[in-house]
Amino acid sequence: MEENEKCGGAIPDTFFEVERLQEFINLGTVKTYAKGSAVMWPGDKCSSLIYVVSGRLRVNKLLDDGRERLVYFTSKHGLVGKLYETCNDSYAIALEDSKVCFFSKEQLKQIFSMNDEIPFDIIRNYLSKTSYYMKQAAEIDYFNPAVRIVRLFYELYIANGVKVGNYHEVNIQLSLENISEITGTHYVTASKVIGWLRKNKVMEKKRKKIIIYDAEKLKMMTQGTHVF
Repeated sequence: MEENEKCGGAIPDTFFEVERLQEFINLGTVKTYAKGSAVMWPGDKCSSLIYVVSGRLRVNKLLDDGRERLVYFTSKHGLVGKLYETCNDSYAIALEDSKVCFFSKEQLKQIFSMNDEIPFDIIRNYLSKTSYYMKQAAEIDYFNPAVRIVRLFYELYIANGVKVGNYHEVNIQLSLENISEITGTHYVTASKVIGWLRKNKVMEKKRKKIIIYDAEKLKMMTQGTHVF
């Protein structure tokens, strides 16, 4: 993935890529989707492992009250696990023109017989997702919403911060909606926290970047259970 290559990192993105599957897309079913198209809908009967050949998808979960919640993003060489479906309330939308490959169980068995490293790549991808969501669940129970937002910014700084003069930049585009979904907070809370951080010259969020002015103060704010 581009923004974050670490297991259990700050944003729910591609996680560990499975590059080796690219060699076998001729054995699966390849489909192209225009930006904004649905790759799968809730309730779809799709017993396949979905592999992103190119482009970028957003996987959402549909909640009981009709609201939607971001689950993760996945880009080139990423996976959407629909081979063994335990629930049919998730769907995927193409965030840009994308090409994906659908692999059935029989096709995967054939691929595994040709390259016995690929199953371990897939396991690593799934375990990285599990690790990420275990961490998210633990933080939601332990930290209040404001701290979770601060911790997101600090983790992005650690993973992707680049020093520019006397501050650091993180080149990433995150909307208030993205931040609230990733941290499990209300977007109004996210807006208030960002405003407080800007007012106190700790950091500032631009449209396509985050500017960290005081990394030490940001770090200190991650270590308590409450910020305000």
